Amino acid sequence: MDHSVKIKGVSLIESLVCLIIVGIGFIGVNQMLTFATSSIDRSIDSNKINFLSETAVEDIMGDANNASNYSFSQNCSKNYSSTGSLAEKAKAKWSKHFMQENQLKINNQFKKLPCNQLDTKEATITSGTTGTSVKFKFKSRKGKKEKFIGVVVK
Repeated sequence: MDHSVKIKGVSLIESLVCLIIVGIGFIGVNQMLTFATSSIDRSIDSNKINFLSETAVEDIMGDANNASNYSFSQNCSKNYSSTGSLAEKAKAKWSKHFMQENQLKINNQFKKLPCNQLDTKEATITSGTTGTSVKFKFKSRKGKKEKFIGVVVK
């Protein structure tokens, strides 16, 4: 009888080493996905701020002679009525866009997105000898992220 039978296969130690290597690979992929998701969120916020400020600047440039009426400040409350002057109607529109009303629909109902009191949107109008300028200041991510956009309208 021959007792020198060779068993072919994978040992338990080899299997564990393989699992560890594959596990480390999955951890790396998971971290890359997390980073990519947060990058996309920041990009969306930045694009949204650019779009909103461009919309506001266009409104002000369309009524440049009354630019001083467009000073604006808002946190998590909508505080402008859509009646009155052109500036008041424009600020009510901005307020609605900044509050992101009617942008999230669940079960056929629009939901209001959460807002932190430290998140603010401001438009400051400055008139001087060089012209009229508008500076937008946006605070997001619980007031930690600030973005400024300025333009001369007249």
